[in-house]
Amino acid sequence: MARILIAVDGSAPSLRALEFGASLAAKLGVGVVLLHAMPRVVLPVGGVGPGALSELQRTLQAESSRLLTSLANKAHAYGVEVETEVGMGEAALTIYDRSEAPDIQMVVMGSRGQRAVAQLLLGSVASHVVHTATKPVVVVR
Repeated sequence: MARILIAVDGSAPSLRALEFGASLAAKLGVGVVLLHAMPRVVLPVGGVGPGALSELQRTLQAESSRLLTSLANKAHAYGVEVETEVGMGEAALTIYDRSEAPDIQMVVMGSRGQRAVAQLLLGSVASHVVHTATKPVVVVR
């Protein structure tokens, strides 16, 4: 099934991207994949034990799951099939990697996310995806 990949992080631009992407998917009769990129946890050497690292990873995973559940409910309101995924790693690479799957026809994302470094027109994540993706990318402001 053809799908639109919508990158989400909970920021206002990503919420607008969700609305745009879900609305477009409904018009095209395709599903959506909501992708949240969760950063890899790196702690200082000798700073904490493995238990603390595991606990931090579980907390981040739970927050990601809550975010995706909430956003999936918003996307379902458009009458589209919704799949949610948590990607592990740097956001731009995670989005790019998932966008290369055969089921993805297009990427929709916000112009700036919560962690984007300010640039002239786009956040660094959006800029990277726009310049590397082989599928169409729609950046929502």
